[in-house]
Amino acid sequence: MIRISLMSLLVAGFGPLVAAAAALGQDDDAPFDRTPEDCLIVSRIRSTEAIDDQNIIFRMRGDQVYRNTLPRTCPGLERENRIAYETATSRLCSIDMITVLEDVGVGLRPGFTCRLGEFVPLSPDELEDLKAIKKGEAGQNAIETSSIEIEDRSGDAGEDEAAPAASPEAVQPDAEE
Repeated sequence: MIRISLMSLLVAGFGPLVAAAAALGQDDDAPFDRTPEDCLIVSRIRSTEAIDDQNIIFRMRGDQVYRNTLPRTCPGLERENRIAYETATSRLCSIDMITVLEDVGVGLRPGFTCRLGEFVPLSPDELEDLKAIKKGEAGQNAIETSSIEIEDRSGDAGEDEAAPAASPEAVQPDAEE
């Protein structure tokens, strides 16, 4: 009896750990949540990177990554890769504006001001693909192409081809017998 009680206590003590480990394993099989966010908490933003003049990657504390596609291109965004923003709250939202900071040699000055879009979560694979595309390489999900020779069958018209359908005017009712 004592062994069973002791064993049940051990199992009960490790139960939450086993359940947590199982839950972590299940998350790997779950589909990636792509639900866009309207806002990010500013204190959680670790860094930003302009992919081009219309897309910014927001890296968050805790390894979350978001892509923000601006409604319009923002000139100088990719080249300068520096932005500034002001918020009335502790959140940066899709209705907020960013300003490109231009390097003028002796300091920075404000450049174009542009509106943000929604913050869409990115998977690690998507982030790698974006980096590869930015470098001019094909991403891992890119379509690979190769040349093939196609047999010329234009002179083989005959038995394999279906006869053209008769036009409605040419169809006549069967004659009565």
